[in-house]
Amino acid sequence: MFNQNGRGFKLPKVLSRQDVAKLLNAPDVNTFCGLRDKIAMLFMYRAGLRVSEVCNLTVDDVDMEKGFIFVQSGKGDKDRVVPMDPELSEWCRKWIAVRPVSDYFICTQKGTRVLERFFKKVVPRYAKQAGVYIRDGKEKKTPSCHTLRHCCLTELIEDGFTIQEAQAIAGHSSIITTAKYLWARPEALARKMRERGAS
Repeated sequence: MFNQNGRGFKLPKVLSRQDVAKLLNAPDVNTFCGLRDKIAMLFMYRAGLRVSEVCNLTVDDVDMEKGFIFVQSGKGDKDRVVPMDPELSEWCRKWIAVRPVSDYFICTQKGTRVLERFFKKVVPRYAKQAGVYIRDGKEKKTPSCHTLRHCCLTELIEDGFTIQEAQAIAGHSSIITTAKYLWARPEALARKMRERGAS
């Protein structure tokens, strides 16, 4: 696989859907922090947001009525609009019912902004708790916040979204960056090739 400069790049490491479910079920949603952490991970997994974008979301950025997330000043200082799916919307409603008054949608119990480094520590902690790991060469590693974004984009393509649609959701500048998710789990491509041969 090559990038736009002709240099090779590594494919994104992704979890199976079953392992993602285990990871998302690790937080205790009967507690404030557990519910908040699950919502944050769902923004990464169901909407493909970066951890910094999750932490920067304001209340006005999450339009529950229309079902949209307005990502302001994402990577490269770009804005984009991401639709919410029913699962994310349902959990957001549960969060809205208990969250404190705050300008930030994802916040601490005092209503302050949650720092990116907190989620970068807590996601691997939940992964260990759930017994979920990714294989990176010879190493077995805990998944990161960005792993959830990788899983989102991979599954969008598996579920029939076009590369251009996945690119719009991800906020990628180059479609080449998005195209590598075709190969993160090549089973869907293999299935299409088999169907082509059978026709």
